[in-house]
Amino acid sequence: MEKSGKTAVIVSVLIALILVTAFVFAKPEPRAAKICSDGLDNDGDGYIDYPDDPGCYSKNDNSELNTAIECDDGSDNDGDSAIDMADAGCASPTDNDESNCGDSVCEGVEACDACVADCGYCDSCSDTDGNNPRAFGTTSGYFDKIFYSDDDYCVDSSNVMEYWCSGNYEQNTQQSCGTDYGSNVCYFGDVYYNSTDYYCSSGKCNADYDILTLVEECYYGCTNGECNHIPDSCYDTDGWSILTMGNVSGYNNEQWYVYEDSCNGTYVNEWTCYFNEPYLQSPLDCSGNYTTCVDGACV
Repeated sequence: MEKSGKTAVIVSVLIALILVTAFVFAKPEPRAAKICSDGLDNDGDGYIDYPDDPGCYSKNDNSELNTAIECDDGSDNDGDSAIDMADAGCASPTDNDESNCGDSVCEGVEACDACVADCGYCDSCSDTDGNNPRAFGTTSGYFDKIFYSDDDYCVDSSNVMEYWCSGNYEQNTQQSCGTDYGSNVCYFGDVYYNSTDYYCSSGKCNADYDILTLVEECYYGCTNGECNHIPDSCYDTDGWSILTMGNVSGYNNEQWYVYEDSCNGTYVNEWTCYFNEPYLQSPLDCSGNYTTCVDGACV
């Protein structure tokens, strides 16, 4: 081999040795420090690394965030565009509620009544008269966060619109105040109609009882709401004397009657009374002591 060829081989070997030596003795790149031990506040919560940052479980933890805690999970949990400690609802990185009553967003654990500023009032209903149509009442409360108040009122003279509550919700029903009724009664010996009048006034049902209206004056008293019948009666003007022309009069079965003594030849037809009823005796002969019968009497 020529001298120049040997020289080239030697140079190549030397270069290879230099490269291998450089690779073997080269220093490795330094590895990046774990986030929980890099000296930085990576999640912006004001706390740095383990053990100060509650999101770090060890110095080898590679995230300062804690997905189990709302104020340290890197998310906008309450939808108000603020995250974790930048959210006014977070008191510390260990706070598990980002919601903030008063930010006009009903969020997180906020609820109606508990956070009225954000969530408004819960549906509610109260009734001052307890669904009593005979009392004027008002129902009031909130429905869909809007306040309402409704008074009972008369639909007409006989019906009331009654507002009432079913749980937390208002209802209303038209109710009849009742049907007027009555019957005849005896009052101071006469017949009166005793009635009850039901009506609606001033938003409630009312009733007037024992309204007495004269139906009939009774001359013989009253029983069970009816005038007593005219009693049977009989009056004899001559006291059953055949020597005097007389008559009997009175009422029989509520009919007025008058019967007069009369002659039938020498006989007299004599009327008299028997237990308040007219009684016609058998014709009496006037010829025994008297001669004849004239104008209903023996002469």
